Order: sequence, then C-alpha cells, then structure tokens
Amino acid sequence: MENLPFVQRSIVIAGRNWLVETVDDQDALLAAAEGRAQFPFGLMLWESAIALAAELMARPALVTGKTVLELGSGLGLCGVVAAALGARVTQTDHDAGALAACERTAALNGICGITRTTGDWHDWRLPGTFDVILGADVGYDGGDHHVLLAVLSRALAPGGLVLLADPGREQLSAFVALAKALGWTLSQTIRRVDDLKPAVLGAQMAVTILDLRQG
Repeated sequence: MENLPFVQRSIVIAGRNWLVETVDDQDALLAAAEGRAQFPFGLMLWESAIALAAELMARPALVTGKTVLELGSGLGLCGVVAAALGARVTQTDHDAGALAACERTAALNGICGITRTTGDWHDWRLPGTFDVILGADVGYDGGDHHVLLAVLSRALAPGGLVLLADPGREQLSAFVALAKALGWTLSQTIRRVDDLKPAVLGAQMAVTILDLRQG
C-alpha cells in the first residue's frame, strides 16, 4: 500500500483549517487492495468524519480533559480534533496503513501525544475504559453490529458517552433498533457537511450524529 496516490486535503471546521492525506482515487485503492481480506476504506476521507469532527468543535466540553477512544480511526481526523481540544486520545483501527495515516494527520496538524494501536472488534484486547468513544461511519456492515456494540459496552466507562456519525446508510435503523434492544439510550441529530464528491456544485450531505449512553 506504500505507493498509493495520497493527496493532501484541507478541511475548514469551525473556522480552523485541518489537513489530512487521503486517497481520492478509489480505483487505485481497489487495485492496491486486491487479495486483502478487508478493503481499506479508512484511507479515504468520508463526510461522516468531517461531521463528527465538527460536532466536537461545536461541543468541546464533551471531550476536554476526557479519555477518548476512536474506533475505526481511518485517517484519524476526529481523534486529532479531540486531542486538540484537550482530550487524552487512543486511536484504533484493524489496518496498519490507517494507523500510519492517523500519525500523519496528527503531524500535519501539530498534535502530539496520541496513542495508536491495532483494534480488532472480534478479538478486543485493549485494556481499560474510556469516558468518550468516537466512531465515524463504522456501522456500514450490519453483520458487525453485535460485535461493535459489545466493544462499546466493554470499553465505555460508567456514565460515559458514545458519539457515532453515519451518512444515512440503510443499516442505520437496524443498528439503532439493536442498540435500544440491548438497553442503550439514544438520541439523534443531523449535521450537514459539504458533499466531498457532489453531483451538483455546493451539494451537502446530511450526516446523523448518534449519542449513545448505557442504561
């Protein structure tokens, strides 16, 4: 994956400029991923990450001074924003390339002190619990909803908060129903962000922000 055509992109969130290196060419990513068990979606920038980062910028008290776990970190934008707001952040992803991308995102934005480690939801070994758990577009595989919620239950500290961003995928309603059945309390808001590949100039995407709490 070393020869992928990464490009630097600038995203303005709440008046601050954030930099990431992303693969815009999905065909190149598809070719590089041939033979891999899982497609490295995390090496692309997604609207859900921007929306979740914007939510944190709008509500910094959610993470300031807190321990924060970022699941499926991808390029790591949300974790980097949380760290910039004063959180103690741990980023996890199943893909080593994504964790390397997280490190580059932190460096590009002058953020230090983030912990990064491999995180496999089906074999979760990360010790401890966190005040806040973040996830951007991590529920796209309905078959993983049970294991995702199991990881959230194990990793969330008592009284903690989970914030997930979803771009309105058809699997969202099933995830919400399952979470409620397992005893989670949920609320939803919508945050609109610019469509990264708009069919019409200036088009926006409505991203759902899920607020989950246990009990």
